[in-house]
Amino acid sequence: MARSVLVGIALLVAGAAAGGFIVRRQTSTGAESDASHVARADLASPRGFAVAGEVRGGDHDRADLEQRLARLEATVAHEARERQQLQERLDPAVAQLAARAGDDATAAALAHPGALPSAAAPTSADEAANTVDASKSAEERALAAAGVDEVTAADIKRRQDARELAELNLRNQATRENWLDSPRFAEALAGIDAERVSIRDEIGDAAYDRYLFALGEPNRIRVADVLAQSPAAEAGLQPGDLIVSYGDTRLFAPDELVAQTRSGTAGEDVQLEIMRGGEHLQVEVPRGPLGLRIAATQSAPEAS
Repeated sequence: MARSVLVGIALLVAGAAAGGFIVRRQTSTGAESDASHVARADLASPRGFAVAGEVRGGDHDRADLEQRLARLEATVAHEARERQQLQERLDPAVAQLAARAGDDATAAALAHPGALPSAAAPTSADEAANTVDASKSAEERALAAAGVDEVTAADIKRRQDARELAELNLRNQATRENWLDSPRFAEALAGIDAERVSIRDEIGDAAYDRYLFALGEPNRIRVADVLAQSPAAEAGLQPGDLIVSYGDTRLFAPDELVAQTRSGTAGEDVQLEIMRGGEHLQVEVPRGPLGLRIAATQSAPEAS
């Protein structure tokens, strides 16, 4: 009996020694004692494996969090670029809107809403002057943007309104009395049209240019195409050129150019002023058809 106990103890000691030897063989070179110590601790207590697993899980979670953070940063950067692109497209529209209203202060506030207090009342006479007056018509605001004084602008509007009201009353009466298509109506309408206000004649070409731009109306003639072997082609005109004047006449609309080519003496030399790439050029053309396809367009008036 005692011998059996001794043999059992010997086998246990041998097994423990063999286990320690196997663990030491599995460790990396140069760290046998530490590795075997850890291995023996793991064999002695299951908690050793649990602790090691928690450490490995923590590293994995941190790596995953870093990846998610990197993706979030990329998304934020992409959205910031999109906001910048949107702002770049919005700024010209805001500037045009402000030009129509003749209100540079409003343009600044709309383009950069964080720069000014929101919904703040004007605090000075200058700010009050720059505030859009809702009681003014679009034409009056455009006239103001063109540099026309308030009294002249109000007088122009008064005369325009009077002529328009007279035409409305004339059409109403002629319709009710059934003489809308008669010579009587045509004669009466001609008398009213004689009172039509020519804003261009009253404020001059330079101010009229600014007035059209402030209203959002076309104020330039753009060359869309040049017919081959035409007078325009021989003069060197190119698609994209802006036609400024024909002879001594400043032009703002395609029909004005057509009217000029049909006036005067056919074939006589005429100076045609164009703009190309921001530069003014003078070319000589014979009066008559130029051989152009033209279109109305809008361009900011040059500073005077």
